[in-house]
Amino acid sequence: MTLFKYIRPERIDVIKDLEIRFTQPDALNDPFELQPHFDSLIAEADVLANLSESPVDLGSMVVQAYEMLPELRAIPIGFAMQAIEEFMATDDARKATAEGVRILLKSMRYGAAAIRDAIYRAFNENVGILSLSEIADNELMWAHYANSHRGVILCFDEHHAFFNRKRSENDGFYFIRKVIYTDGPPVSLATTDVDALLITKRTKWSYEREWRMLVPLKHATRSLTLGGDTVYLFAFPADALRGVILGAYSTLETETLVRNTLNDGTALSHVSLLRAKIDFDARSVRIPSLDAS
Repeated sequence: MTLFKYIRPERIDVIKDLEIRFTQPDALNDPFELQPHFDSLIAEADVLANLSESPVDLGSMVVQAYEMLPELRAIPIGFAMQAIEEFMATDDARKATAEGVRILLKSMRYGAAAIRDAIYRAFNENVGILSLSEIADNELMWAHYANSHRGVILCFDEHHAFFNRKRSENDGFYFIRKVIYTDGPPVSLATTDVDALLITKRTKWSYEREWRMLVPLKHATRSLTLGGDTVYLFAFPADALRGVILGAYSTLETETLVRNTLNDGTALSHVSLLRAKIDFDARSVRIPSLDAS
């Protein structure tokens, strides 16, 4: 499969330098990107549903108290255990326990926001994202990401080793994978799948048909500051690039720059250069086949 990167005309340096940006979450156009979607630290519904049925075992706490407070040893531990068990069997004890659990759950809801923010900050400071698409003919993406059809699309080989460098079974970096689109309800921190979080977006973005690769920003080939933002660039092999598609409204200047870059030496001599066309009758963008070039 070929995967596509829509870029603006001023980003043609990606082809020249063979370096591409892996973007921090807060520099993406979706403000909810990599934002954990949980509203509590534990699954409250499960706790509350089982509250009345679940016995409260205070035995270990009593043993610990006897170890820490020698003065309690005047009362036989068995007697203390029996008294506590009898008390915990009463309605008053169950109500007090339930109220205590509810107070704890409430405090955990307050804590969830701070933990969400901390997780997001960690992602933003450490993780870079390369977003590609499996489609090259989406007029919205040409408009949003390629300067209203004036930019270009970079065509990458999904099977190239550059996109398949997973280092271990549990590794979330250095391999391309398909984004999951869902509008699921909030979950708890305890049930959050961090790996799924990295590749999940809301369904309103599904038209992009995105694939993505994540990398540690600290492994960037180089970084630079543009407009107060840090841009992290990663080198990619020339043979990972299969083609370049000029937008239907790409200028002659843009075409000349791309053509000269591809013809400068042999590293990119294999790369096809095509141009998209606007089909006004079909109300669509037509993309020539890379294989037919």
